[in-house]
Amino acid sequence: MSQEKLFAMLVSDGSASFEELSWKLENYGIETWSVESRTEAADMMQESHPELILTATKFPEGTWSEIVDMARKSSAPANVIVVGKRVDIELYVRAIEYGAFDFMLPPFEADQLSHVLRVATADVRRAREAQALLASG
Repeated sequence: MSQEKLFAMLVSDGSASFEELSWKLENYGIETWSVESRTEAADMMQESHPELILTATKFPEGTWSEIVDMARKSSAPANVIVVGKRVDIELYVRAIEYGAFDFMLPPFEADQLSHVLRVATADVRRAREAQALLASG
């Protein structure tokens, strides 16, 4: 995917699809951390500043929109990808309009997953470079 190490946080609902997703991300060379609550997600964002956040629509103690809010307020840009369980056009539109970078469904096909990860990574790295330039001068 890239020469630099990439970090992704998975905000999981405990389903098998997130285990599959974690395995596939690690096969792409992306280091993953899994959390299962809003509190754990907030702590992880503050400590580790993941570039990518893949979140279930609902999980113990929270929803995808809270994760998008946290990412928006984070000191380091991060792209949030919402992972649904079934086709839901209304949820897809709400997530994108609210600020999620993308919306995905299992099964995670290699071509589609690779494309989403490549585009999301390039976007967040541009945002972080721009932030660094603004901070430096």
